[in-house]
Order: sequence, then C-alpha cells, then structure tokens
Amino acid sequence: MHRLLPILALLLLVGCDIATDMPPDGLTLSSDIRNDEHVVFFRTAGWLDETSQEWHLPVHGWIYEPQDSSARKALLETALEEHFDLQVSDEAEGNLSRRLNLLIADNERGKKIVIEMAGRVFELPPSAENGHFEAILRLPASEIADFTEEGRLPYSAVTNDSEERRFEGEVKLVAPAGLSVVSDIDDTVKISNVTDHKRLLESTFLLDFAAAPGMLERYTEWAAQGASFHFVSSSPWQLYSPLRGFLDDSGFPWATFNLKAVRFRDETLLDLFKKGTETKPLIIKGILDRYPGRTFILVGDSGEQDPEVYAALLREYPNQVLQAYIRNVTLATADDERFTAVFDGIEPNRWHLFDDPADPQH
Repeated sequence: MHRLLPILALLLLVGCDIATDMPPDGLTLSSDIRNDEHVVFFRTAGWLDETSQEWHLPVHGWIYEPQDSSARKALLETALEEHFDLQVSDEAEGNLSRRLNLLIADNERGKKIVIEMAGRVFELPPSAENGHFEAILRLPASEIADFTEEGRLPYSAVTNDSEERRFEGEVKLVAPAGLSVVSDIDDTVKISNVTDHKRLLESTFLLDFAAAPGMLERYTEWAAQGASFHFVSSSPWQLYSPLRGFLDDSGFPWATFNLKAVRFRDETLLDLFKKGTETKPLIIKGILDRYPGRTFILVGDSGEQDPEVYAALLREYPNQVLQAYIRNVTLATADDERFTAVFDGIEPNRWHLFDDPADPQH
C-alpha cells in the first residue's frame, strides 16, 4: 500500500531511551495530553534476561492531533477519479475519511507521556518530531508476575483528573524458547493488490480491508502450537489503528507491529520508496537477535521483496529460521528464474511458494 502514498502526499500537501522511574506515592506528574490530542500505544514484545531474571519491556507510542480536512479529502477524491478512474461511493466515504485523517494528522513533538505499569510509574522520553515516543523499561520477573494477563503486561497513560479518556497498551512477554512467526501484512494476510496501482489505492483508501483466503486458519493453527506473532510491514505507522482493528476483528492472533516511520512533511516521506530489502532485514534481525533460543517461521508474498529478504535470513540464521513461506500473488512457479536464483543453495524443504495455505505441505 505504500508505493503510491508519496505521490498522493504531494497532492495533499500543496533509538530508544530509558524512562525515568518515579515512585507512585505523592505523584504529581501526569501525561501532557491536551483535549484535542490523542495517544495510541503500539503493541510490542518483551524479552527476558535469563541471568538477571529481568524483563526488557519496550513501550512505543504516538501522540498526535487528529485532522478532518474536507479540502484535502475533496482533493484526494478528485485525484482518485481523474488519475485512476476510482469513484468514491457513499459506502466508501467513511473509510476514506478515517484513513486520510490519520495520514495527515499533526504529530506532536516534545510531549511528556507518563505511564503506570506493574504498579510503578514511569515518565517516558519526550515525543520526537514524528510524535513517537519510545523507551525500554526493565522490571524483575518476580515483580510483574501478578500483573500479567494471558502472557501480556498491560499499562496505561497517567492523565489528569479531568481526563475521561483512557490510553492503554500491552507488552507481550515472549519466552526465551518457543516458536515465533514473522509476517508481512499487505498481500500476505490482507488483500492489498500491491502490484496493481489502481486496485492498491482502492483497497488502501476505499474498501473495507479483506483477509487473504486461508491465512487466518493457518495462523490459528500456529497459535494453537504456542507461536508468538510479529507483523513487519512497509505500511506507515499512521495506519496502525485500522490495520490492528482489521486483524483483531478478523480473528488473527495477537501480534506485535513494526511499520514504517514516515512524516508527510519532510524528507522521511522518501522512505516510502525504499524497498523491503532496505528496511525489513534490520527489523527482523532485531527480533531474531532478541530471542536467540526461539525458532522462526517467515511468511510473506511474491508481490515485492519478501523472497529476497527471507532467503538472506535463511542463510544468515540457519539454526533459528526454520521455514520461509511465500504467498503466490504473481502467478509464479517455484522453478521461475527469480526463485531458483534467490533460493539457490537453500534446502528445498525450507522454503515454499504456495497458492493455498491449506496445502498439507505448508
């Protein structure tokens, strides 16, 4: 979905720190959130230092001021109609407004967010230019045991007494050993039609998101085996909430998210042009390195660079990465030159190009 966003943006626009731990007794500080601002906490995964029995707990969120620009919406509607022959129906108006308003939201810089986690209060580092704030908290395993729910540690923003809204997040406590699934989103679990510009725009802005056939059942099977899930996608962070809502409503297992950080008003806009081979390896390697005792399945599609990214990881992490699965969205065959070259030297049973995820060999 990311390929054409820079073009549309032109039309529309005419490192982690350690948080400060504060005792809850006598606490006077609260989050700096105005009535016209909103906070979303992204789903993350923690990892255990087995020597110290201390959990490393990433907190990552975004503070922004929602926008509702009828002028930009009208401009986008005109662009979709004139350049791509896409008509905005009455049914699609809601989707277009919600998704566009997130993309043009005003990021809030220098904001202080205070959270309560496991009975303790932490002041996070100020939000950056893109409105994001991040920290890695460290808490003893014994201290958080009574606060976990279904293997996840909840937390919430500390707000002033007049604030009626609640801003909540969760960190999944991923054990040092077990099975993990790293998955793409677009055209892997969600139909996006990345290789067709018109249909890509239609699915991104107008249509209700739709699940790729059979993928829910496959992911549910892996979840039943105790797998943890991590979505790594080139979609921008601004679309996190609708993507997460779609995946939750569709019944996909709880998962962490790693999306692309982009501001639509500076040079980071160009990051949307970067290929998956430039952005995904570093993120996935970070996940692999945090869990050296876990084994991994990588799932992507043939529409972009997932085969190239996953083949490199199969070679670099032969003891951790068990399998790579590639959903066939390009009418390819496993003996096409692209795949024979990309997976050259890798055991044939460690990668699979599939049309039907229900196929027993997958």
